[in-house]
Amino acid sequence: MLGLIAPLLACAPVVRPSNFAGARDQVTDAPLTGPFDGQVIDLTTGDPLADATVAGVWTYARGDGFIGPYGSETYESTTDRAGRYRIPEAPLKIRGSAVRLVDFHLVIYKRGYLGYRSDTTFEGGARVDFTARHNRVELRKWRESDSHAAHLTYLAPPRVIAKQIAWEQELANLDLYRELGGELAGKANVSGGGPEVPRRRDTEWLDASPLLSPEEIRQRTRTNDRFQVGELTDLERTFFYHGVHYQAVDRSEPYDIGVRVWQAPPGGLDPVIETIEATMAGAERTKDITDETWVLESEGVIAVAFLDRPTKTGVLLTCGDLQCADLATALLLAKHLHRGLQRLRAVPAGTKVDLPDMTPADAPSTPAAGDDDDDESSATPPATGGTR
Repeated sequence: MLGLIAPLLACAPVVRPSNFAGARDQVTDAPLTGPFDGQVIDLTTGDPLADATVAGVWTYARGDGFIGPYGSETYESTTDRAGRYRIPEAPLKIRGSAVRLVDFHLVIYKRGYLGYRSDTTFEGGARVDFTARHNRVELRKWRESDSHAAHLTYLAPPRVIAKQIAWEQELANLDLYRELGGELAGKANVSGGGPEVPRRRDTEWLDASPLLSPEEIRQRTRTNDRFQVGELTDLERTFFYHGVHYQAVDRSEPYDIGVRVWQAPPGGLDPVIETIEATMAGAERTKDITDETWVLESEGVIAVAFLDRPTKTGVLLTCGDLQCADLATALLLAKHLHRGLQRLRAVPAGTKVDLPDMTPADAPSTPAAGDDDDDESSATPPATGGTR
């Protein structure tokens, strides 16, 4: 029996000493095999970042004298609500004569942020602050001046992250094209069938604020609330994305409304679907707006999302449950957004939302001409004596 065990043990890979720059600062041992744990936070706010994708990659080599690469193993996970991750010890399934575990590195990615590698920095040079245990990862938000081509090269992402970051490939091609002196004007059909309007990624932003005015909200929710209209900041505004925040004045968050719009994103609509389904976990698929519609009722918020393939547009509406009394009310707003997609426009980069709110007493009480919606005739009559 012992004669059989010895050859099996000999096939286990030899583990090289850890080469982590920060390993010497730890009291406990930090072998290449792990385990590894840490927390991912926003560099600016210090807030924990949930649902960031974490991939741990162990690299193997083989040979005596002449040593060459011999594959890798990857463990995939996501951060929890506190931004924490944990990677267990290496499975060590790659075995054989003269096999060695020679390296480990960590790759972390969350859309809207610059990615992270444990072995090197985006600016170049070795990273010296990575520790196997209680590692602290500070992700900074993506800047318009950042290069997608440099980002992809830096991350060299493992498969799970490569799928999530595929939308950047076309942008990376545009970055390289610009470096060679090419034009960057990308065109998107923002009129739903009319002439194409050029939109330059480096000088223009998508503007979704004309899709919905405060008065149009009041007409459909049957409330008298006033709104401060501004930007949603969870995703960076670009030439293909804009998020608008309708914050009810002197009201709590369940009275707010958010509208997120993507039009002709360089990576296509598949990443938009992934974002919608991740945001609306457990949503029901319907055909209330288009053939690709999602609806979700949860505590505090009602959400409706849809894709409009002819205009290459995705829309995600979130409405506090004190502003939208029920799903039917949220659907009225979503249908209005769908009918008004031709209002989307391009504005100079840096332009902020400027949508003054009229006082409810001075605002018109009937829908704008040409904005018929048979569904609105069955809505609850307006409340009297103030808001709901």
